[in-house]
Amino acid sequence: MNSDKRYIIYMIILTCFISISTSLIVYKVASDSNKVSQINTSQTTNNTTTQNNVNLKSLEKNVKDIAKNISPSVVSIIISKEVQTYKTDPYWFFQKQTWTLKQAVWGWTWFFINKLWLILTNKHVVGDPNASYTVIASNWKEYSWKVLAIDPTNDLAIVQALDINWKALSNTPAVTFNGSASNIEVGSFVVAIGNALAEFQNTVTFWVISWIGRSIEAWDQNSRSSEQLTWLIQTDTAINPGNSWGPLVNLNEEVVGINTAIASGANWLGFAIPLSQKEVDYIISSVQKTWKIQRAFVWIRYIPLTPEIAKSLKIKIENWNYIWAWTNQEWVVAGSPAEKAWLKTWDIITEVNWVKLINWLNIKDIIKDKFPGDKISLKVLKSNWEEKMLELILGAF
Repeated sequence: MNSDKRYIIYMIILTCFISISTSLIVYKVASDSNKVSQINTSQTTNNTTTQNNVNLKSLEKNVKDIAKNISPSVVSIIISKEVQTYKTDPYWFFQKQTWTLKQAVWGWTWFFINKLWLILTNKHVVGDPNASYTVIASNWKEYSWKVLAIDPTNDLAIVQALDINWKALSNTPAVTFNGSASNIEVGSFVVAIGNALAEFQNTVTFWVISWIGRSIEAWDQNSRSSEQLTWLIQTDTAINPGNSWGPLVNLNEEVVGINTAIASGANWLGFAIPLSQKEVDYIISSVQKTWKIQRAFVWIRYIPLTPEIAKSLKIKIENWNYIWAWTNQEWVVAGSPAEKAWLKTWDIITEVNWVKLINWLNIKDIIKDKFPGDKISLKVLKSNWEEKMLELILGAF
């Protein structure tokens, strides 16, 4: 074999060797890279899992702290009434009234709102003059009570327990309320505490705020009447008959609302009246000074401006507004803040403090955290279709 041929063979062998070596190096690098990637991915997954566990542990601790710290403030209420008994034959063909027997007919939830052992509840709960009520504190002691004041514009009442063993309740905490209604957000975690089904005292349930600003028509089985409730907190935290009127609490251990209603025929649909510390402080102060709950009031009579009414007035509207009157009667009270602000019958209010009046949102809802003497702004459509901005100083009701 001549030298040229040997040279060509050597070059082919060398080329193959270099190619194989390069492939091995690339594979080795790629393999090491995959291992590094797997290690990084594993580390990331582990870090994420650890972080999630830490977050869940923190959330769990929050709920435990709320149950421990708020539950002593929550009391159960047993409602008792005189029930008629009957004498009858074994087959119930004939019945004769015999005597009445006092029996417990239902139970609810209330809670202490200050160190004077004032209790906040709904006014329709205490509206039965023929019923008697027993307060059962978290220490299982029983107390009688009296109604101090009824809210004239909201479904709220202030009750004070009597014959209190002050020493026994000296460590009973009063709840703290949320600083402002504007701090409430959809998706925030909340805890409800109450006497579920009038049987399971201080039951704790937990989940989120589903929506804010709901309006419902609530049916009260006791009074056999309905009431429109507006600007409510909707929550999927389990609220059962019995733990209504208990507190709805955020993770800062602040009460954001009082549980009020549940949707019939649905699951996880409950509603609460929003409350702030500012509003509760005002209610307590008003009761202590005047023995009643004084509310800010415009002193007008108004009805919803429905599409039908708007059509008859030849007004084009996109949302629900409110109008002063629908008769020839004067609906602005003489000498009232409304009259002083130059409001007239047939004026249409479209905004209060730059908040549009839509759906069931009415003037009362917007000024619920205002006090007599506070100033508000109104956008008004006058009878000549001129739009004006007015200022009004709220009176007392």
